Amino acid sequence: MNSTLLSTDFVSSAMPQKAAPKISNVVDSEKARKAVEDFEAFFISQTFEQMYSTVPVNKTFGGGNAEKIFRSMLIDEYGKMTAKAGGIGLTDQIMAQLLQQQEVDSTSVAKAE
Repeated sequence: MNSTLLSTDFVSSAMPQKAAPKISNVVDSEKARKAVEDFEAFFISQTFEQMYSTVPVNKTFGGGNAEKIFRSMLIDEYGKMTAKAGGIGLTDQIMAQLLQQQEVDSTSVAKAE
């Protein structure tokens, strides 16, 4: 047995473990999908940010700090719109992985009982 265990580890190991919460509820599923979609929007925005960093500032609008701020906000909106329109498939892949992980967790808990 590992001698670095804390006293709370002994207590928690003796207590019955609860099964991981399932995304069986429609509300929970929608919240999870929204969170994953937000993550995809952030990822796409970061990608667009790198892409737009190579595009020179249009001198017609003067450049400066205001344009930097506006460009940043515009890129964030591009990311959100792209993710909402289907994105690059990241949302579906992550949701599938989450559901698969929950199935594995619930199966292992059922076998332990």
